[in-house]
Amino acid sequence: MAKKERKKMSKKKKRIIIASIIGGIVVALILFNFLRSSDKSVKVVQGEVNRGKLVSIVSGPGKVQPTSSVDISAYVIGEVVEVAVEEGESVSAGQLLLRLDDTQYYQDLRRAEAALQQASSALDLAKRQLDEGRDVYRRQESLYKEGLISDAEFDMATTAYKMLESNYTSALAAYSQAQATLVAARDAYSKTRYTSPIDGIVARINIEEGEVAVPGTMNIAGTVLLEVSNMGVMEVEAEIDEVDVVRVKVGQEARIEVDAFSDQVFKGTVMEIANTPNVSAVGSLSTDEATNFIVTVLLEDAPEELRSGMSATVDIITATKEDCLQVPIQSVVRRDPDLTREDIEEMKKKGTLKVEDEKLVEGVFMVEDDKAVFVPVTTGISDEQNFEVVAGLNEGDTIITGSYKALRKLERGDSVKVVERIVEEGD
Repeated sequence: MAKKERKKMSKKKKRIIIASIIGGIVVALILFNFLRSSDKSVKVVQGEVNRGKLVSIVSGPGKVQPTSSVDISAYVIGEVVEVAVEEGESVSAGQLLLRLDDTQYYQDLRRAEAALQQASSALDLAKRQLDEGRDVYRRQESLYKEGLISDAEFDMATTAYKMLESNYTSALAAYSQAQATLVAARDAYSKTRYTSPIDGIVARINIEEGEVAVPGTMNIAGTVLLEVSNMGVMEVEAEIDEVDVVRVKVGQEARIEVDAFSDQVFKGTVMEIANTPNVSAVGSLSTDEATNFIVTVLLEDAPEELRSGMSATVDIITATKEDCLQVPIQSVVRRDPDLTREDIEEMKKKGTLKVEDEKLVEGVFMVEDDKAVFVPVTTGISDEQNFEVVAGLNEGDTIITGSYKALRKLERGDSVKVVERIVEEGD
């Protein structure tokens, strides 16, 4: 009996011990979660200020095009009777490109030549008559002065001479007009044949034999007949944002990546910077959209396979520093060095926080006694990852370098906890 009682007591004691252990674990978990939730410290990562090379770059999309390109446009209307070249064909200056039907213009030229000849004959006749009339008039004038003819006879002689002068003037005007008509006819006739003005390649042909070429303004079908480009020297017209274009200067080095040549980077030089925004992109833009300026970059050692119109990305090197203090871009924030988070929250509650109360300056955060300390800095150039520090820090200083999420909200005086790595959501 006593033995059974002891067994009962042993089982009961085991249950109590197990229950105590489970209870302790639960209490520990609750306490851990409570302590963790009550810890308002911001987790941050630190890094040292170091020295290195910085290359400041301005980037923008662009299109490849030849430096010399000529649109051959229609000056007279006419049916295309011959296209003497093909797209992609190499041509020399003066080489025939295409011909229009010249029948009408040839006949106009013949009529103009005949009209000029007729006008020339009429002018010769009028001049001979004027010369003869002048002699007659001078004799009559001499006789009149001697009193040998009457006033009426002298008046008749004067009138006849003036008529001859008028006839000569009219014949001279008709001759000048006939000359002008002939020049215009020759010009129109010559514009039925189109030759290449430069050595290059036929980049595109917009018309075929049998179609009608028409003179006119841009965007009218048949106006631009074909395009001849000098593909030996290529350039890229890049669109650079208005904020960045002020740092671009003629002569700066550039790197060009062409989509069709993904494994190559071409060298280039800035040749021209537009003084006005890109008109094609501005006209319909709202005030919220970016304004871009065209920067022309000359390509060096362009391959023969490069084609006009290919898409490219241009990186322009605006500044280089070989040995300078630098910090990660995300480390540099803008804050009011005189306000803590409590100050800002209190002013917000009272509704007294105004824009002019926040005198924002650039700076970085350091850690002192587990608190965030804001240190104003002066920055210089930057690349894609780092800012140059001109003043405010020394080499080897330890600053908060992450995370971006923490730095975006961090204020002076906030409690921080330094960790080696922060795992962001989604990692």
